[in-house]
Amino acid sequence: MSAAALKWIALVLMLVDHIGEFFGGITPVWFRWLGRLSAPLFLFCLAKGLEKTRSRPRYLRRLWIGSAVMGCSSFVLSLLFPMAPVPVSNNIFSTMAVIAAMVWIFESYGQSSARKDNLPKPDMALGIFAAVQTLSGLACAFAEQWGKSWVRLINGLVPNLVYCEGSIEVIILGLIFFYLGKSRRKLCLGYGIYCAAQFLSSVIMAVEYGRMSYVVLYFYQWMMIGSLPLMLCYNGQRGRQNGRVFYLFYPLHIWALYLLSNLLA
Repeated sequence: MSAAALKWIALVLMLVDHIGEFFGGITPVWFRWLGRLSAPLFLFCLAKGLEKTRSRPRYLRRLWIGSAVMGCSSFVLSLLFPMAPVPVSNNIFSTMAVIAAMVWIFESYGQSSARKDNLPKPDMALGIFAAVQTLSGLACAFAEQWGKSWVRLINGLVPNLVYCEGSIEVIILGLIFFYLGKSRRKLCLGYGIYCAAQFLSSVIMAVEYGRMSYVVLYFYQWMMIGSLPLMLCYNGQRGRQNGRVFYLFYPLHIWALYLLSNLLA
């Protein structure tokens, strides 16, 4: 199965998931279950894209533009619909941008790499990245007193590894896919441990609430393990690429679902 095929599957699963998110009161919970497979597939394809792209800076720039668009649009929509039943909190581009930046910096340390887009001074780049992350994190923390919409705006413009969608644990997942995804055995081991930790966390939270059924009703992030068989079907081929579809579909479908949920509310 090519990377393009995986992206299309992830896109459909993402749509089902977001329908369940914005219309949780009228959609079955299994919409969200299926949605757990989407983000891992996109991150897996991101890792493969970062391996094969001819220009990581250009790749990162596209992700940053997507993040900025989502951050600004979320801010505007929150002003137009301050009483929205479900806020626009989605911005996977910000998460992907942080992962791409970290991979670009870390890989630039490899002396054996023949890539022309490696950073000439990775130590300086890492220092700048750390400083920007610290400042943007402080800005987001300070902006929380004004509301989440301000945090999403800042994170969209300057993606932060703490305040991005999924936070640090999803950043770790992206790095697992990049550094372990070249070997199916290592991928199964790394991703399996990650999902096992998610399941253990779900069980602990369910015990705290005194309802084990919450493991499948509310704390179902561990179901992302279902995406592993699809990743193992990856054949190393890019397939017919049409990256613009995702870059356009992602914000458009979220805006449409958000507006529709407000109209129905």
